[in-house]
Amino acid sequence: MIGAYVINLDSAQVRRQRISGQLASLGIPFQIFSAVDGRALAEEEVARRYDAEAASTHYRPMSRGEVGCALSHLGVYRKILDDGVGFALVLEDDASLGEDLPIVLAELEAQLDSDRAEVVLLSHVDKYTRWGTCSLGGGRKLVRRYGEWWLAHGYVVTRAAAQQLSDGLQPLWCAADYWSAFERRGLVAARAVVPYCIGLTELAETSSLETHRASLDASDKAQRSIGYYLRRYLYQRFIFQILVRPFLRVARQKRPG
Repeated sequence: MIGAYVINLDSAQVRRQRISGQLASLGIPFQIFSAVDGRALAEEEVARRYDAEAASTHYRPMSRGEVGCALSHLGVYRKILDDGVGFALVLEDDASLGEDLPIVLAELEAQLDSDRAEVVLLSHVDKYTRWGTCSLGGGRKLVRRYGEWWLAHGYVVTRAAAQQLSDGLQPLWCAADYWSAFERRGLVAARAVVPYCIGLTELAETSSLETHRASLDASDKAQRSIGYYLRRYLYQRFIFQILVRPFLRVARQKRPG
């Protein structure tokens, strides 16, 4: 079975116990990876490992929390390569695991090639294209990306993808979960399992990283003009519905309940 690497701060014992209990009850082998606390990094370390200019150009300035999170995922990729495994489930400690996760992992292990740089999100994705869909057991599908894909609290990564991401994201220039940008740069091929089988526990609500992102989103929305919303309305109402959606066979997954 595909084993899990759980990203967890050494000080976050409640989170560690919660995710460990879920994995043990599902019979999924796992190991805890000590997360990088971005708030505790020395300025020299941040300057060495984070390219602020590239982030501003290709993404946006990153908070200390985002830097620590991204470095943690990079550390997991290096551990995967050191361990010599073909596939790995990467989890953040606020993940909520579905009961059929072991079945999904077995299906993915049978279908994926460890020498191809692929990442499969097991978390919720909003939109996807029906082109290139593969069937999995239990009525689930393996689908390809449409639009922007985010979130990194639960995904499967191949050995080749771990190598590509480890090489291509250093020094840091964006958050750990900018999958659509990684795919556009040719680092990985991103797919997702629909319906998703990994959600978030209530512990995610106390994440300083998500609080930071929410404040940035609110700031962005406040700066948008009426023209922006008018163009977006026209696109969603007419161009997307009449041309884009039928041609690309775009489907939408229900949001988490």
